[in-house]
Amino acid sequence: MQSDILMEKLEKVYGKGKGAKVYTTVMPGILADFERMLSSAGDGEEISEEYCLEDGKGIIVVRGIRRADGTIMMKTDMR
Repeated sequence: MQSDILMEKLEKVYGKGKGAKVYTTVMPGILADFERMLSSAGDGEEISEEYCLEDGKGIIVVRGIRRADGTIMMKTDMR
């Protein structure tokens, strides 16, 4: 799962407890913002957005595509 990989990367940067806290507080807003962007995208259009963490310790990259049938596919990563 993508969320497990992202959580592991956050834990490497922040430590176990804080990494989980960053994930649970930051990701809902990022995903909601990105889903709004994808909703306005055309069918088959791929969207990519980078979200910088406030403390500058990393960038969360979200990619997604809105399919013709209305389903949305999203993938997250961190660098």
